[in-house]
Amino acid sequence: MSSSMEDLSTIVIEIKKKIVYIGLAFLLSVTVSLQFTGPLIERMKSDLLPEGAKIVYISPLEVMMLKLKIALILGFFITIPFVAFFIIRAVLKKFRIEKPIQINRFWVVVTSFAIIFMFLLGASYAYFIMLPLFLKYLYLNAASSGIVATYSIFKFISFAAAATVIFGLVFELPIVMLFLTKSGIVQYKTFVEYRKHMYVLFLVVGAFITPPDVISQVMVGVPLIIFFEISLFIVRIMDGNSKQKEAKN
Repeated sequence: MSSSMEDLSTIVIEIKKKIVYIGLAFLLSVTVSLQFTGPLIERMKSDLLPEGAKIVYISPLEVMMLKLKIALILGFFITIPFVAFFIIRAVLKKFRIEKPIQINRFWVVVTSFAIIFMFLLGASYAYFIMLPLFLKYLYLNAASSGIVATYSIFKFISFAAAATVIFGLVFELPIVMLFLTKSGIVQYKTFVEYRKHMYVLFLVVGAFITPPDVISQVMVGVPLIIFFEISLFIVRIMDGNSKQKEAKN
């Protein structure tokens, strides 16, 4: 455990050294993203608003604040590769000192594409499959009670954007978990030991991005738990294969 904490502290120190560059990249990303928020909001309304539902804005600054929030989310997403680069470099630097390793550029490129692909896969799943079904369920549930569905544009688009980004990040779990186990920062058994904690975390995430409705929270939380188990299975298989190769060598 002390070794893991030492590895994490090394990464944190390295990130602190680059905080200015990360901050500048984030601000630049937010500034550029602001130019595209208007068309993006219109597209999300067209794709996700259930037929029969209405969308309104209820305060003068609501649309402006929504655009800023979307730009911040996009800025965060665009900045992630910079942070990931500094983290990976910090880990590789530490391992070069402790035990020389050979960096395969091919696998670095493959991993980079895998990170982008998995995020897009998760975001696409949320945007094109989960959200349309989920929002239609909520609309029909309200309509069956005789309630006219009129959504605040800020809350509606914020919810859709948050769900899309969160699922995109969750789909990075296999890559993150493999990286942590391969670099020795976290062992596979640690993920197993804290499995129940992860379940609770995913249910909290489900509660955070959904209305205060148990069914809604479960509809979001359970897929996250299932994907975590899939990630755990992938890590176990990959970790087992690596140990077999080491034993043969």
